[in-house]
Amino acid sequence: MSDAYQDKLLLSLIQAIYETVLLPSAWDRIVADLTKLARAESGAILGFEGLDNKKISLAVKGVQRSALLDVDTLSALDDATLAMGLGAIATLPVTLANSAPWSSALRRCFGEDGKLLVLLVSKEGSRRIFVACFFPHAADNHLAIAAETLMKVLPHFQTAFALQKAMVNEREKSTRTERALRSCATSSAIVTADLRVKFANRRFGRFVDASGSFIEFSDEGLEFQDEELQSEVEDLIEQARVNKHDHHLRWAKSKRTGVSWIVSVDFLSFGSDTYRFGNVFSSNEPSFLLTIRELSRNTLLTPDDIKTVFGLTPTEAALVHSLANGDAPSDIAKRRGVSKNTVHNQLASAMGRLGVRRQAQLLSSLAVLSFFTK
Repeated sequence: MSDAYQDKLLLSLIQAIYETVLLPSAWDRIVADLTKLARAESGAILGFEGLDNKKISLAVKGVQRSALLDVDTLSALDDATLAMGLGAIATLPVTLANSAPWSSALRRCFGEDGKLLVLLVSKEGSRRIFVACFFPHAADNHLAIAAETLMKVLPHFQTAFALQKAMVNEREKSTRTERALRSCATSSAIVTADLRVKFANRRFGRFVDASGSFIEFSDEGLEFQDEELQSEVEDLIEQARVNKHDHHLRWAKSKRTGVSWIVSVDFLSFGSDTYRFGNVFSSNEPSFLLTIRELSRNTLLTPDDIKTVFGLTPTEAALVHSLANGDAPSDIAKRRGVSKNTVHNQLASAMGRLGVRRQAQLLSSLAVLSFFTK
């Protein structure tokens, strides 16, 4: 085998290793290329955690899968590699003269006279993944070249396995997050910077339906008919894009109708366009968690909730509850038959207890509380 062909085959093998991140069936090609590159008669990539066949992954070339999956063979490989460290390579003599307990089982699998090179690629707890190549009647210099070849591909194997593990973790995290969003008690949606909706939970759909003409939700994305609300949402998304780790929450009010909303936006850093699983995070495009609640429709909070959590008097709690549902102080004063000054004094007292100075801060605190109220 010429050096140029050897180098070409090595590059092909490395490429195939990284392809396995997206295409697990490529392992058969990897084993074929690896045995050819190492000039081995047969080879295998084996991953197992204990000797339970349900936890074993295997790709082979030149050897029967059933023979390698035999419990005696697996036990022999387990015993022979148990003490190996990560990245270690061992030469196992598979000969009649070898009296080691594992030797006879390996002879039945690979052949009567030869040597088995074993490279431990990954080791995490009781889970091990290793590459094995069998060489019948091999000279020592041939084995040295084969071992050098295996070591060249070791870092690429380890990178591929690390990527696979990261993908699995990301997939599980994304799935859990998506499931949580579906059942979330708040009206939330995953949106892009240009307000295209990647996912919206049932509450968000009901919120849009109940909002009248303020918000429209279509395949093209969200369309806001109220300039104040649209401006606040766009500004919060931009803030979240710049300050990714902060939670952004704001009170918005329509100048045209007086309707108020609490809007929150969080940056989401899930996904990559190489992750092939079907959920809302399967894109590396920046995404944001948008939550909107119309205060005039806030039916979750009760005066008792507000009184208990914030330590207000019953009168202050009732006043704050009315504000949270969109009533103006003048309307509250008229309904109660008291002066506006009385309402403003009670409001100032309630805000003092909460440690806020502005009405918008008070409503923001109530919106956060309502997120936890079912």
